[in-house]
Amino acid sequence: MKVTFVLPFVNLTGGVRVMLDYANWLHDAGHGVTVVYPTWPYRFHWTHRQRWLEFRRQLSSEVRVPWATVKCRLTRVPLIRSAFLPRADVVVATAWPIAHDVARLHPSRGRKVHVVMHHESGNGPEHRIQAVYRKPFHRITLARCVGDSLEQQFGCTIHDVVPAAVDPQRFFPDGPPGRDSVLMLYHPDPRKGGSDGLAALQRLQARMPRLAVRVMGTVRPHGTWPFPFEFHPDDATVRRAYSTAGALLYPSRYEGFGLPPLEAMACGCPVVTTAVGAVEEYACDRRNALVVSVGDVDAMVDRLEEVLTDGRLRQRLVGEGKKTSDAFHVNRIAPLFAAALERAAMSR
Repeated sequence: MKVTFVLPFVNLTGGVRVMLDYANWLHDAGHGVTVVYPTWPYRFHWTHRQRWLEFRRQLSSEVRVPWATVKCRLTRVPLIRSAFLPRADVVVATAWPIAHDVARLHPSRGRKVHVVMHHESGNGPEHRIQAVYRKPFHRITLARCVGDSLEQQFGCTIHDVVPAAVDPQRFFPDGPPGRDSVLMLYHPDPRKGGSDGLAALQRLQARMPRLAVRVMGTVRPHGTWPFPFEFHPDDATVRRAYSTAGALLYPSRYEGFGLPPLEAMACGCPVVTTAVGAVEEYACDRRNALVVSVGDVDAMVDRLEEVLTDGRLRQRLVGEGKKTSDAFHVNRIAPLFAAALERAAMSR
């Protein structure tokens, strides 16, 4: 099977990581895989000036993904148009503006598939985002909750649900487990719940003065910042941070899937998480994670203190969390994604 993945960019995001993991697995399984991204950037939140600056940066940069190994063919093209894409059995759109371009491709470029990470409200004009659900795609979502919501709200058909996967060659225990420390991955998007997480960490540190707080992210925060911030860490740094933290705080308010708790579980790190996205589908409160309601800062503080001070609870969460992450091993999940693409290729 020949597969083309069309990415909006090659910046480090959860969705791009998942697609590259599947592209690498398909390549290793003997499929012909090409990953494509455009030189002229999609708009999303950018102004016209910001797009021009990004365009110039792309022209002067190498064609590569600096934070990941890509085993298959990687290509940067001017625009997502038939003239620049290879012939394929399947072409995969991974964001709403890509879906509009992929929908116009010549049939020789492959059966059109849209991997819908979540409803991308806020990432562009709402009428344009909703319009992709009326186009004749084979649709795959990463979470049942996303598929159910899309079908109920927009009347589109979801053909397959294939979850995100964890690559154990990248995420595994790597260092002595910590006790008096908490890790949080930060992003300024309000949907990520960063302000809730920071409030919880400040309150927790007031209760536990010896607590070490570690915050990482791919976007620099603005304004006054209460903790040290590690910008754009690589996979090895994140893996060691998971492995040596007493707990991961995942305070998100909205997710399509929610991959970091699974990554932390793979590294032997207990997780305190909100009930968002697919987290509710794989995390069970007090069995493999401590789960709180979205926005409940008081509960975040209490659960973090509990897991940092209760050794038996911590041991149980680590053991059950490892079992959970094993169930999402890329070698278990990627074949399901390949099967979904094969069904799409054979469908009319």
